[in-house]
Amino acid sequence: MFSAQSSPQSRRAYSRLALLLASVAGAVNAVGFVALGAHASHMSGNMATLGESLAQGRWDTARLPAQLMGLFVAGAFCATGLLDASRHRTRGRHVAALLLEALVLGGVGVGMASMPGTRAPVLLWGIAFAMGLQNALVTRVSGAVVRTTHVTGLLTDIGIQLVQMLAWVRDGIRGEGAPGLWRRVRDLPSAVQFERTRLHLGLALAFLAGSTLGPFLFLRHGAVTLVLPCAVLGVLAALDVRMNVKPAPSPAAPSP
Repeated sequence: MFSAQSSPQSRRAYSRLALLLASVAGAVNAVGFVALGAHASHMSGNMATLGESLAQGRWDTARLPAQLMGLFVAGAFCATGLLDASRHRTRGRHVAALLLEALVLGGVGVGMASMPGTRAPVLLWGIAFAMGLQNALVTRVSGAVVRTTHVTGLLTDIGIQLVQMLAWVRDGIRGEGAPGLWRRVRDLPSAVQFERTRLHLGLALAFLAGSTLGPFLFLRHGAVTLVLPCAVLGVLAALDVRMNVKPAPSPAAPSP
């Protein structure tokens, strides 16, 4: 997991995993909006839409956001179950969740290709399920440090951490003057205490890159664009098989 107790190699591996998944989520969300007219992983927006629809007594428009939230939760439930079932493995602990996400997104792509121009709710259901699955996967892997399917929390963390970074640089001036300021600025890109800040910045940029590349390719090549995120998930699953990690400890037995 991404914590102070994990090795630098492990943190780098999990950071790469999170960055790639953030780009996948950005691409899938943006393609879903362009093709189907909704951001399937934007649960805050779906909750607000549900509330507005209920307040106005519009049961027809309340149905879809409720379904998307339910499918998102179902995806998180499945990911957690798969991770718990494989927690004792030393290799391939995340393969089942990654491949299930790829399978679901592949099914969405096939549906889009076979019904061009459709906005069938079932396709949004698939995207919501896949994003819930991915969010739970990364949450568990990172120890709740990282989310990849939305950026609200990331941007909040970045704002907080930027103030901490400025304070750290400012402290270098006290008692040391300009040389201390220069050393702090020079060391900032590699300072271990800001490792999470760099990760969060990278995640936001990866999500943006996916959100840009996904629609760009979709508008030119159509549903076949979803082959790309599926391929990334397949590569991550293959790399996960090669990564050797310590199995998770069994829960402690209750005291008599």
